Amino acid sequence: MEKFTDYHFSDFTLENYKYLLKLGSENYQFTTFNDFSTKDNYIILRHDVDYSVHRALKMAKIESSLGIKSTYFFLLHSEFYNLFERSVADKVEEIISLGHDIGLHFDSHFYKIPSEEVLISKLTLEKDIIESFFSAKINSFCFHITNSYTINCNKEEYAGMINAFSYGFQNNIGYCSDSNGYWRFSRLEDVLTEQRYNKLQINTHPAWWQDEVMAPKKRILRSIYGRSERVIEAYNKILIKTGRDDIDE
Repeated sequence: MEKFTDYHFSDFTLENYKYLLKLGSENYQFTTFNDFSTKDNYIILRHDVDYSVHRALKMAKIESSLGIKSTYFFLLHSEFYNLFERSVADKVEEIISLGHDIGLHFDSHFYKIPSEEVLISKLTLEKDIIESFFSAKINSFCFHITNSYTINCNKEEYAGMINAFSYGFQNNIGYCSDSNGYWRFSRLEDVLTEQRYNKLQINTHPAWWQDEVMAPKKRILRSIYGRSERVIEAYNKILIKTGRDDIDE
């Protein structure tokens, strides 16, 4: 039994994620930021990868098994993963190979952005870096936690990329998000069952979706500790490979 039933902790398992995708498929067609304009009664499925590329890949595999294509937005300045680390980069490439799009999750807080000119310059910089490293074109972006300036950046495109925070998406399409590990506005199952919108953007953050039911704090700690364990394992492999001692007190 859930401790806090209002938060619907049991919603955030990969098994339930598969159920929600099937539920959405009953009345909607899944689409992406690249081709939504040609469709009616659709869902744009978006993932802001804030904490875990490993969980993102698990979700991507589930979607692929159901014939669903989505967009994974990656941070260039994450404190939780290194996009250019070999094991992480391999998972991004696998997500791409499954047929999904990748986009730029832009952290404007990393820069002091006073104008649209500077915004476009930094967006272009990050877009070019990711495109030069991965075998995919970046056609869309979304802001990572808007600030007092970017909250008003609502044009359809910047730097040749579709803006997921544009006026059109905010005002003409329904929105459902799992930010911080719980449904921020409405429970997704209710939205889908009631067919509350004929056009819907779903935003998930893969770290919240685990194999078992747990509270958000435990979910994020699992991602953090999992990364720590992988770093320690990588260090130990270096010691073994080079024949060096692991000296402790």
